[in-house]
Amino acid sequence: MALTTRLPIPDAEPFYGFVETTGDALRLIQAARQGVIPRITRRLNDLERRAMIKSGSVFIFSKEESGIKRWTEGLSWSASRIVGNFLVYREVTERGLGRSSHLSSETHRSRRRINPNNLTSAEQADKKFERALVGCLADDRGRFKPSGLIKKTITVNIEGSEHHLIAYYRQDDVRLGILKHPRSRLDIMALGIPPELLESTKFRIPPVTEPLVDGRPHYMSVVLFLPKSP
Repeated sequence: MALTTRLPIPDAEPFYGFVETTGDALRLIQAARQGVIPRITRRLNDLERRAMIKSGSVFIFSKEESGIKRWTEGLSWSASRIVGNFLVYREVTERGLGRSSHLSSETHRSRRRINPNNLTSAEQADKKFERALVGCLADDRGRFKPSGLIKKTITVNIEGSEHHLIAYYRQDDVRLGILKHPRSRLDIMALGIPPELLESTKFRIPPVTEPLVDGRPHYMSVVLFLPKSP
């Protein structure tokens, strides 16, 4: 039986922090469905976008309820990269959008001289941490906005309804531990992840589940975790 979406709890506290794993995303989507945290029910206007789109902001909406077919916030982004079950984008400058894609031969030569085996263990750990945050989005053309935002998205199909989670963060905010995780909210962690959040979505890295007496998959954990910051 489908889980009925409850009305939002009055003055429900938004979640502000970092969405690290698929499990984090599923818990937040369920919290929004249950009204424990707010969900987006219409497209944001310009004033709302300017005030709300910042590092740590997380937005959850269903296409059917909100009428939002394509999420926009007025910022410029790189092409997406896959990180686990998420798509990740980096904010780019307007100047970077118009730059030529051609790299100079000098730049190519300097790139070839970089040997990962020559990096120190600390540098290798830093690269691994950065890759977990932004995938393989390397700033090879000077396009990325300094201290710009990173956008992380995931879509979950729940009984034919698309639910979207859009999260924003800055690398340094994650590295310095400024952004909290969903596990810091007991009201969110107290929610179970119902089987319907697991059954209709083809995850690239499937959450670890186990069948209970009803024969449906029940969430245990997720394989992918962010490496520790060096």
